[in-house]
Amino acid sequence: MDRLKERLRKFMEGRYGADELNRFLTLCGWVLLLLGFLLSGIQNKAALIVGSVLVTLSWAFLILSIFRTLSRRTQERASENYKYFVCKNRLFGWTRALKSRWQDRKVHRYFKCPQCHATVRVPRGKGKIRITCPKCKHQFIKKS
Repeated sequence: MDRLKERLRKFMEGRYGADELNRFLTLCGWVLLLLGFLLSGIQNKAALIVGSVLVTLSWAFLILSIFRTLSRRTQERASENYKYFVCKNRLFGWTRALKSRWQDRKVHRYFKCPQCHATVRVPRGKGKIRITCPKCKHQFIKKS
């Protein structure tokens, strides 16, 4: 057993290994494979075609994941993973902001600056207040 571990360790030496993008590609591959098999079981020509396309696409995702794991071009794979994180944050960052605003709704109000459209948070229940945008220093009056 130790011999096998040592051989695997030597084989993976200098290779990129698994990262967040690889896990995402693998998960997508397995989900698409499952959906493809489920759709292929339906006795409908359109479902059969879509199922076979999904199975083919799933294999592409899985092969890409294996390729990335075994790649010796670590700098390029790290760059791809960084780009994945940027896209992921762009896609899911606004949901985190919405969740935070929803949890904070009883204590604070949020306004958009009329000049630069930045979001400004102010305490609730203070009546009419003058708000200064921290980004552009524009002042506007709103009821909190």
